[in-house]
Amino acid sequence: MRQTRRSFLKFTLAAGAAAKFAGSSMISSEAASPDAMPRRVLGRTKESVTILGLGCAHIGRGIKEAQTRAIIEAAVEGGVRYFDAAPDYERAEERLGPVIAPVRDKVFLVTKTYALDAANAEKDLTKALKQLKTDHVDLFLQHAVGIKPISTNRQILGRGGSLEFLRKAKRQGLTRFLGMSVHSPHSAAMQLLDESAEWDVIMPFVNYVARAQEKAERVKEELLQRARRDKLGIVGMKVLGGYPGKMADDYDRAFRYALSVPGVACALIGARNVPEVERAVRAAKGFRPFTDTEMQETIRVGEEMARSKSSKATILRRHRGRDFGSAPQRA
Repeated sequence: MRQTRRSFLKFTLAAGAAAKFAGSSMISSEAASPDAMPRRVLGRTKESVTILGLGCAHIGRGIKEAQTRAIIEAAVEGGVRYFDAAPDYERAEERLGPVIAPVRDKVFLVTKTYALDAANAEKDLTKALKQLKTDHVDLFLQHAVGIKPISTNRQILGRGGSLEFLRKAKRQGLTRFLGMSVHSPHSAAMQLLDESAEWDVIMPFVNYVARAQEKAERVKEELLQRARRDKLGIVGMKVLGGYPGKMADDYDRAFRYALSVPGVACALIGARNVPEVERAVRAAKGFRPFTDTEMQETIRVGEEMARSKSSKATILRRHRGRDFGSAPQRA
């Protein structure tokens, strides 16, 4: 398997070089292949992205470098062209950069900042670009909007706030697009959208248990409705319920639900080994949208799980407890 991936990356690099002379792009030739990873347009960015993205939190934590490389190579070989990193994922950027360097111009690369001020947001992106071995990312996200009190939005939006640097980074070509990853409650994200029209992408939880929990806690679905109205790109995270992926035993339902939610362009899946990557790739290449009946049944299942003490809902309760300020854990 490893030899296959090395050969694949060598082929990809050679094909990319040849494309410069042939006037064609590898992405378009990939899209023409019957076995290609399906793609969708990421909202008003108008970028075509693969419906499966690799969330890189696991590759930076507790996994040996050789295994990390195998995971990334398996994703590239499987057709994944969306990679999501962050400084908080410890060594993820450092490990991701060298492996995707040969195909950097073929992938949509994302990183984030937790910083609320411009100076530290700039430090995060400067370090990320060095570790990712690139001169720009495609998307730079304000990380985990909603975890901290909504009052912190004043810092993000104010003079010297992180949005000041995000705007600067986009003007200077250090990032092509701006966005935010979103936790409940959604009021903080809604306020940021109200105060600035410069957000291009949102990345909220998209799974049927989270939907039910938000409904039960009267967190309205306004965020996704707003995103669709404003043609924002939507990327789904916590598709399998968050680490350790308690919803993975009903993988087909979880994966298909996320990509059947209107407006979602890409579903992020984390992986701790090559088989988990391969499972995600099979799900993406075999994706079929839910019928109305399947969607209603899945919503019903999610509501039952949210009311129960199911282990599948436990991780989301922990996330939401933290998000509402009752638990200090990070995830």
